Parts: sequence; C-alpha cells; structure tokens
Amino acid sequence: MIQLSEFRNKELAFLNAERINPKRGYQIIDSKNYVELQKILGIQNKEYNSYVTIATYKKIPRFSLNPKIHWPEFKEWTKTKDQTITSMDFILDFDSEPTIKGLKKVWGDVVRAQYVLNLLLGDQAKYLKVWFSGNKGFHILGKTKVTTNAQDNINQQLIIAQQVKHLCPTLDMTIYDTARLRKLLGSCVYSKTFGKTRVIPISNEQEFKELLIALKTKDEQWFQSKELIRINYINMVGEK
Repeated sequence: MIQLSEFRNKELAFLNAERINPKRGYQIIDSKNYVELQKILGIQNKEYNSYVTIATYKKIPRFSLNPKIHWPEFKEWTKTKDQTITSMDFILDFDSEPTIKGLKKVWGDVVRAQYVLNLLLGDQAKYLKVWFSGNKGFHILGKTKVTTNAQDNINQQLIIAQQVKHLCPTLDMTIYDTARLRKLLGSCVYSKTFGKTRVIPISNEQEFKELLIALKTKDEQWFQSKELIRINYINMVGEK
C-alpha cells in the first residue's frame, strides 16, 4: 500500500520508457484511486512508471479527465503553480548503467555521499533515507520547508549536490528545478534489464546485498514484501 503522504498535494504523472503519450496533471487521495486512475487512463498492466513532483502544493486543481479539456487546464495551472509550493523534496539522484556492476558502483557513491552529508548537514543527515529507484540507481530523500521561495530552496539543494559530486561521480546534476519529478515511492518499475521491480528503501549493506540477489533472480515477490517508510523533514542549514 502506497502511503497517502506520497501523493497528497503532489502532481502524479505516468511516463513510459520512450516518454511517448505522457500522462500528466493528476491527483489522487488514496491507493485505491491510484489503481482506478490507471484503469481510466488505459495504462493498467502497461509499462508506465509512476512519478510525483518533488514540490508539494497548497492545492492542485481537479483537472478534467477528458484530454481535450485536461491539457489546457493543466498548462494554465503550470503558469502559477510555483507560487503555491509549500515544501520541496530534498533529492540526490545517483545513476549508472542498469547492471549489477553499475549498481555496485552507484552504491559506493551513495555510501560516500552519506559521509559527506554528515559533514554538511550534521545531525540532520540522519533523517535522510536511501531508496532504490527501480532500475539503475538510488535516491537519497528528505523533505524541506519553503521559507522564502521554491527556487531558493532548489538553489540550496544544488549547492549541496555540487559539494557531494566531488566524491560521487554517479550523482546526476542535470535537473535542479521546481518542476522536477521523481519515482513514486512504493510503485512498480519496468526495467528492461531486471524486469518488474519496485521503488523501495535500502537502509544498509545487508539490504543492498539482498537487493542484488533479487535483481539477479528477478524475484518480484521480494520487492513486494518490502515495507515502505516515510520521508522525514530536514533543515538544509544543518545542525552541527
């Protein structure tokens, strides 16, 4: 069951590997609605991965499901949505090749990044959590309050990421803006290499080893058995 906090006041999007016919601008109120929405959009059991915005908004309008009405409404909302952001996810995204060798390389960077974040954020770093992104890497995630404006928040995240990047070359630096998407935590991911996986927390070296075994054997049940955790709020200024 995907937690309500994962999609409350966030935009939900569905994208396939080719980014053809994306489904953007949706909101749901519980996990049952998540399944129903996929049915309505005609993508249930199709290889669409699920995403949410890293931004949380005061309120997202209920856009029409009729595509001809939906897209104009959605595009109009995007003109002013940044003014309604109340919090942002803190995200460091580590990616390599979707292979066991690639994931081992990324995991090494994640471990080093945790050490750097301890130096940069002090006590706050312990509230950050690591998640397998379902295919070729990991996210380090937290939540942050927007105290001035959303872009200032993103700029602070970029400064931290630039410092981490020195020791962690697999850190993806390409997207740092308020419209950024990330995988929906707990959702299924369709990987050409590993088959059907899931976005799950990986807390330590033992869990990473178990992940590699599940990927090698394409053990879907192992992914489904993993319990989800909440994303914690952090202070990016840090508490030394």
